[in-house]
Amino acid sequence: MTSSSYQIIVRNLSQTTQYFYIFQKQAAFPSLVGPSVLSSSLGCQSVGNYASSGAQINFGLDRQIYAGALSTMQSAPSSQLIALIALDATTRSIVTSTTAARAITLTAAGGEPNNCTSLTLDPLGLSAPAYQSGVPVGAFAMNVPTYTPLPAPELYCGVAALNNDQAIILSSFVAPVPNAVMSCIPQQIFFVKTSYQPAGTVVPYDDTNAARCDFTTGYGTYTVTYNADGTFSATGGP
Repeated sequence: MTSSSYQIIVRNLSQTTQYFYIFQKQAAFPSLVGPSVLSSSLGCQSVGNYASSGAQINFGLDRQIYAGALSTMQSAPSSQLIALIALDATTRSIVTSTTAARAITLTAAGGEPNNCTSLTLDPLGLSAPAYQSGVPVGAFAMNVPTYTPLPAPELYCGVAALNNDQAIILSSFVAPVPNAVMSCIPQQIFFVKTSYQPAGTVVPYDDTNAARCDFTTGYGTYTVTYNADGTFSATGGP
């Protein structure tokens, strides 16, 4: 891991092999009223008992904040916002998605950071960020053009993450309002839970019985332990 990365180490003290996945605290979208916020798994791996195997999972997370967008070529349930091929006895359907991400700076008190990007739809893309006034402290903004939410393509915008192979995953996101400025307040807080949820899969947002890794406190690493009784503990470090 580099100094530009956060690290979450997961150790399994239960007697059975477990899958663990990681997701981010949902962002706030102050420019929207009652938004339906979706969350994605940012990584998933299985590991056996730590005492007997010495094995652990290392999740690496970029410290950089990214604005992201995703467009699907045809309608799909929120649990299928990744490229997939579905086969049955009579039909074959292919759902494709296009993603874009830009490193962006959050608004701070004073100064004029590059806190806003503009979305284009044909083709999908995000402009180089520039300063825009009126964006709340701790937020970035995205200028969303006019578009028709339905039928396809469907559009989603919010916080993005880049995984190890540089694939873009929307971490916390919404269907934006057309022809508006969308503001987003991300938080570098992540949760670890048990379940098989491959990276990019839309997951229910549920932080109960999960390990909380709060990197806003200044920690660079968390060691997460899944205990034999099915509870989690998390310890932060430099």
